[in-house]
Amino acid sequence: MAPTRLLLSTLLAIAALVLSNAALAQPKAPVVVWPTLTPAGDAPGGAALHQPDPVTDKDVFERAQELDATLRDAVQDLGFTLYVADAGPAVGHARDADLLARAARSAVGGQDVGTWVVSPRLESAGGGSYVVRIVVALPNGRELRVRVETAPSESVGVRGLVMLRDLLSPSAAAQAATERDREQAEAGESRTSAAPPRSAGRAVLAVNAALFGGFTSFSLQRSSGSTDPRVLYPLLALGAGIGVGSALLVADEWDITTGDAWYLSAGAWWGAGAGFLIAAGRHVLPLEDRYNLGVAGGLIGASLATATLALTRPPMDDGDAILAHSGAAFGLLMGGAGELFYRGRSTMEVTPYTGAGYGTALGLLGAGALATRISISPSRLLLIDLGIGGGALVGAAIASPLIFQNATPTNTRGWLMATMVGSVAGGFATWWLTRDTTPSRVSSFLPPGSPTAGIIGESLTPRGSVPAYGIGWAGRM
Repeated sequence: MAPTRLLLSTLLAIAALVLSNAALAQPKAPVVVWPTLTPAGDAPGGAALHQPDPVTDKDVFERAQELDATLRDAVQDLGFTLYVADAGPAVGHARDADLLARAARSAVGGQDVGTWVVSPRLESAGGGSYVVRIVVALPNGRELRVRVETAPSESVGVRGLVMLRDLLSPSAAAQAATERDREQAEAGESRTSAAPPRSAGRAVLAVNAALFGGFTSFSLQRSSGSTDPRVLYPLLALGAGIGVGSALLVADEWDITTGDAWYLSAGAWWGAGAGFLIAAGRHVLPLEDRYNLGVAGGLIGASLATATLALTRPPMDDGDAILAHSGAAFGLLMGGAGELFYRGRSTMEVTPYTGAGYGTALGLLGAGALATRISISPSRLLLIDLGIGGGALVGAAIASPLIFQNATPTNTRGWLMATMVGSVAGGFATWWLTRDTTPSRVSSFLPPGSPTAGIIGESLTPRGSVPAYGIGWAGRM
């Protein structure tokens, strides 16, 4: 029964993590994909850009049709909303300024979220290859993002999909919004009362602050030794009210994005969980004091998250927030399994509160710090979380004969080690498979091709020709 309980706990934790994180990966601004133009270069004024003619530019026209269909499907596959009512610019109106002007107009009524504008360009490069150039204007942005690559005829659509995926990143939209706010502040532009609220994460922050305020009040009531509901309910209302008021004041003073709000919630809730688990593992008495240590851990976690947000700008995006939650959950599971491995016991004999608490704290600190250094999409993080859970289940299944036949301390340690190694291997494999496959700068110095070894020629000798062995590089120069 012990392995079954541990497997069930692991599945429940993974399911809760995936469901809570999935709410963060929601696109905002819609995407407009203009028809593919030719040539790939942006001529002065944009007058030379035109749609390929099906008669005079037959090959380019066919590839352009393929590229248009691929990009429109890719927009929806990447989780964005495709705005199909925009048929594209008129002739001579595909300049950079036209893209920025269209990006400043929102396709969602009543919401100033802007629009992603994608303008693909295609031109024959000779030899069956094409120059693919994709220009993307960020919602409400003041800059253009451009990717240019040369691809063979059969790979035009695939390369366009990869280029579009790299260009439509959530961090780019957040950076554009930050730049726009900075420009408006420097120009002294006043915001009217009819303008939408600046802090998009106001509601998320208020809900989490209300819940944490109620939890704090409950802990104070339990530590006082009182069980009177006439004291508890007013305290809960007071704590929730203080939490909501504090959140609204913070949202009015600073620009709190949804990523910031979820990042702060990770510090508060996972910090509280770590404090409570450590107190339980240390057998803190009386039992009411464990709630106080949980509140202390939550305040420490929220304080560290606030300091991190104050020192790192631009704001956190949804991927950074998911990384903090995922790191804490991974630390919880690995810390609990590590304590069981150290003791050589199963969950039927001991509950690993201490290891789970310390693992949660270390996972939260490590993932929170890592979120300030890297940028990763929410969908990729969810896939990595699934890879970690799937790897743990595979490792546990492979090593299950060790504990189902004779659950000795040595066999239990072997089963736990297989589970932990499987989770790490599953996460690493998912990260590797979902990485960006764009060639690096180092590999770009090498000509296209692949290394070869073996017989590369022959040499004439008095006894006849003999093979010449060596290594080389075979490919197109």
